[in-house]
Amino acid sequence: MRFLSHARPRSPADWVAAMAASPHLALGLDSYSAGPAIARLEDKVAGLLGKPAGLWFPKGVTAQQAVLKVHAARAGRQAVAIHPKSHIAIDEAGALERLAGLTAVRVGTDHRPFTVADLDKAAEPLAAVVVELPLRRSAFQAPTWPDLVAMSDWARARNAAFHLDGARIWEVQPWYGRPLAEIAGLADSVYVSLYKGLGGLGGCVLAGSAEVIEQARPWRARYGGDLPTAFPMIVTALDGLETVLPTMGDYHRRAVELAAAIDAAPGLRAFPNPPHGNAFQVHFEVPAAALGAAVLAEAEAAGTWLFNAVEPGLLPDRASGELNVGAATMGWTTTEVVEALTRLAQRAAAAG
Repeated sequence: MRFLSHARPRSPADWVAAMAASPHLALGLDSYSAGPAIARLEDKVAGLLGKPAGLWFPKGVTAQQAVLKVHAARAGRQAVAIHPKSHIAIDEAGALERLAGLTAVRVGTDHRPFTVADLDKAAEPLAAVVVELPLRRSAFQAPTWPDLVAMSDWARARNAAFHLDGARIWEVQPWYGRPLAEIAGLADSVYVSLYKGLGGLGGCVLAGSAEVIEQARPWRARYGGDLPTAFPMIVTALDGLETVLPTMGDYHRRAVELAAAIDAAPGLRAFPNPPHGNAFQVHFEVPAAALGAAVLAEAEAAGTWLFNAVEPGLLPDRASGELNVGAATMGWTTTEVVEALTRLAQRAAAAG
């Protein structure tokens, strides 16, 4: 099977072989979130982001709850501004409110990042402002640099923390054209994923001031995050930082090339064009059910897997899929990508 997005999935044997060959195995095993490998990972990520300290978590869901609880306690407030299409709002089963006991204040509209003008509409004092960077469910869009700076200033002027949900900050950095530390420097705290773009087995790092990180540490244990042994996630994360992170600029440039070519093809549209990172949406003039069936049919007929999922569009006869440029994508020519997507659209239209 030939894959269009991300990297070709590894088999369990491939994962084990890659870990066995990693130089980071020499760092030894960890025990309950302590050990040389975890310490190196935390220091490495904190250094990249220009933060004094970092803290490893097995899941971003709990890492962000932990730091937002810290910010809320420091501010003496419970309200946290989030985007209505953010991961926190959609994919965590209401954990921010039901588990962390905070109040989610949804700010902005569905299909673009929010701005200071949207924050001005918040009806209560905020403990923190959370910006998902980039906003995955809104076509991986990111705020402009001036908007990001303005929101950081807005939060600080109101004694609210500015937190970056930077699961994919690695991918959006080339679009900003600024060092990771400069981007993260706008925020009081930053969460970064170690698997979404870097290809690790899982886990994340929360970075911020030494005081904020120490106050978040007990919450890792309270949320069940001190695993007896986490070395497979740690080793693959360290490997990803060394081998995958340097490719993000190439992936962004390739995404820009592909989006322009796709957008010029009849019946297809890339959004945003140009992309803000290595990923964007491809929109089709066919219903979601027909497009989903066509993806499966194309996989069986041509041996190509084009989208992991499709989403309905704003209109009933429109649908979209996410194209995430990674190692697998780099093996396709632009012509091959456009031809495959055009063939997919034609197959969906014929079946629909």
